[in-house]
Amino acid sequence: MTYQKILVAIDDSDTANNVIREAAQLAKALDSQITVVGVVTLDPYLADTYLRFGQSNELIERVKGYVQDNLTKAEEKFEALGVTVSTQILEGLSVHQEIIGAAQNLGTDLIIMGSHGRTGFKQFVLGSVAQKVLAESHIPVLIIR
Repeated sequence: MTYQKILVAIDDSDTANNVIREAAQLAKALDSQITVVGVVTLDPYLADTYLRFGQSNELIERVKGYVQDNLTKAEEKFEALGVTVSTQILEGLSVHQEIIGAAQNLGTDLIIMGSHGRTGFKQFVLGSVAQKVLAESHIPVLIIR
């Protein structure tokens, strides 16, 4: 199978640099299109009026700005590696569901994302977005450490 459309999910972690490097290498080898996504997680209590009526607030706008900055930096890193990408901010209550939904909507062939490598109690308490995407996605997932 060839991966013509790749969705790359990033955050602001050090792992994101590894994800960008590996995704760029794969995209160049396969001549693939890349869409880089960042997710704004909306707390149902803090974002109630935003979710119901579309009324934003300062906190949400600050988070959107932060995610956009991360996407801009990622885009610059991809371009430095010789790969042109498109970017998209996702918003929702569940990071992993937003990533999977975006991948389906974009007709993605592969999802690439990082894993922070948490184990034991930290993973149990914090959960793992990568693990949830891997478990629930019908699209192949490449996890980068």
